[in-house]
Amino acid sequence: MVEVFPYTPRKSQREIMQDITAVLYEKKHFVFESGTGSGKTVCVLSSTLKYALEHQKRIVYTTRTNAQQQQVILELRAIRKKTNDKRVFGVGMQGRANMCLLAEHDSEIINGTSEELSRFCSYQKKQTQSTKNKGCPFYRHFVNKKEQVETIVEWTKNNLPTAEEFAKHCNQNEICPYEVNKLLVHDAMIVIVPYVYVFDKSIRIKLLDWLAISDDEIILIVDEAHNLPEYLRQLFSAELSTWMLTGCMSESEKFGDPSLADGRVIISEFCKHLAEIVNILRDTYVYGILENGLRKKITQDYNDAFIPSHEFESEILSRFHITSKTLRDIISDLIAYGEKIQEYKQKDGKLPRSYLHKLGIFLEFWMNVEMDQYIKLVVDESQGKNPRIEGYCVDPSIGASIINEFHASIHMSGTLKPLEEYRDSLGLSKETSLVCYPSPFSLENRRVFFLRDVTTRYEDIANDKTIFSRLWQHISDICNTFPRNTMVFFPSYNTLSLFRDKGYFADITRCLYIEEQGMSQSELMGLVTDFKSCGSEDGAALFSVMGGRISEGTDFPAEELEIAVIVGIPYPKPTARQRGLQRYYDLKFGKGWEYTMEAPAARKLLQSIGRLIRDETDRGVAVILDKRAPRFHKYMNDMQESHHLVQDISQFLKTSG
Repeated sequence: MVEVFPYTPRKSQREIMQDITAVLYEKKHFVFESGTGSGKTVCVLSSTLKYALEHQKRIVYTTRTNAQQQQVILELRAIRKKTNDKRVFGVGMQGRANMCLLAEHDSEIINGTSEELSRFCSYQKKQTQSTKNKGCPFYRHFVNKKEQVETIVEWTKNNLPTAEEFAKHCNQNEICPYEVNKLLVHDAMIVIVPYVYVFDKSIRIKLLDWLAISDDEIILIVDEAHNLPEYLRQLFSAELSTWMLTGCMSESEKFGDPSLADGRVIISEFCKHLAEIVNILRDTYVYGILENGLRKKITQDYNDAFIPSHEFESEILSRFHITSKTLRDIISDLIAYGEKIQEYKQKDGKLPRSYLHKLGIFLEFWMNVEMDQYIKLVVDESQGKNPRIEGYCVDPSIGASIINEFHASIHMSGTLKPLEEYRDSLGLSKETSLVCYPSPFSLENRRVFFLRDVTTRYEDIANDKTIFSRLWQHISDICNTFPRNTMVFFPSYNTLSLFRDKGYFADITRCLYIEEQGMSQSELMGLVTDFKSCGSEDGAALFSVMGGRISEGTDFPAEELEIAVIVGIPYPKPTARQRGLQRYYDLKFGKGWEYTMEAPAARKLLQSIGRLIRDETDRGVAVILDKRAPRFHKYMNDMQESHHLVQDISQFLKTSG
């Protein structure tokens, strides 16, 4: 591997590459944790590329976000430069919404689902081929300008652009980047894609067709692997909201409001009753109904509740006096009408979206869902405006089974402990190699303190009203005392808002930046840039949340971040969804608390603290404001209690330069 590795390898990096190579020869799975800044990406690329070149394999590198693809391309360029081997060629792929040039100025297209965009694109291509002035002009140029396409292909192979750079280059030439990308994939040794390209079956089939290889010729890499189990749960879950049912009614009336099941049911009436049923389920299970007709919320701060597995469909059968067979006929008719509406819309040049089709697919899912792998919920997160029912997947192994079909797989993250939970959640073999590599950076470069006089535990704050003010006193003392860039991570946006609503933020005497829920990516990056630039003068404070985009995916090297304050332990809220997940893991593995409460909280803590140390020269101090911190000592064995916090921080900062 050293002849491929583009830098001077550290001891830990040699170990990682040797272990990966052994797993590739054994055709097994490898799950490993190595701290942020340890060079995981380049280690995995170097070892898998060398093996793939020697054994005629291809690499599919999956990431959670498009932004994470850029680092892979940068490391690939370094390997190409070191080896001067033209076979070291990789392509970054994104979804149609990010690569379609028609979508740039059409908000409807850019917000389409993968299925809708696929249908839209296919129809546009047919129009282009059959009609001179219709269809997609960028696809027409792709078909007609062969020499220009070849030039783009050669440019890409020589320059190894990121997906964004590639799309921009195609845009300048007015040629469809998605179609050119499909050509390039066939010759690529490594393809970098979002998770959906592997774990959504319909999209995976297309990818394998473009690659023109079988499953067992693929080496799979999963980056930021701690995100994959919940990603799969969401991917294989489904929901039906009252807003969607309103869309169904409008769509039905626009297209003649047809009947279903041989005239037994009118679509608009059917959808109206479904919306009423959803509201009744919300009232019954989330709020409860008092005798005087007033609603009283049962679940305090939580907005979801379990519903009996057959209650929704039983209510439908009762209202319409129909059998289960008739309901299945209704579902089939909804899907058929929806497909016809999709055809009408795409002939009109519009996105082929049909709410009736979505409704039919959801009801089909709901009727056939396996209750040993799902829970059924009613959810009200918008203060009564848009309640929904949801079939939530508690078993991510449903979507992970394809991993076992590949030649081998490598799963990596800077925060993955306990590795057994990840392996078990995905249903990987017990023979899967699990390794935690020690940090290559000296623990002397950081301090992790915790305090016993505060907590964010709900019951403690309710019983002791002084805890909240003590929490803020510690936060403001740190932010105002040290002229260093400081980030304060709250367990949720709600907790952050509690401090803001009480007017506490006015106490901060330095530049203060606050991450808002729902910020766009550009707004968020602008906030981070301003924080870094202001902090270079006199130290600034940035208030964010654990598990958010800043805590997980943003680098703050050297003086850009020197103090991280963790406000409380970020345990998941004990919602009905969370309780169902915990019960499932208790039944299947006997480790419900450890796998669904402790492990996610530990990962969020470590992600936030991991912003501090990115290389050998970085130094920083983290403070956990919660008496429950010692429960996580096994994840942070350098953690120590502080009795004089400001003095302890000051002493460390002085001795660390």
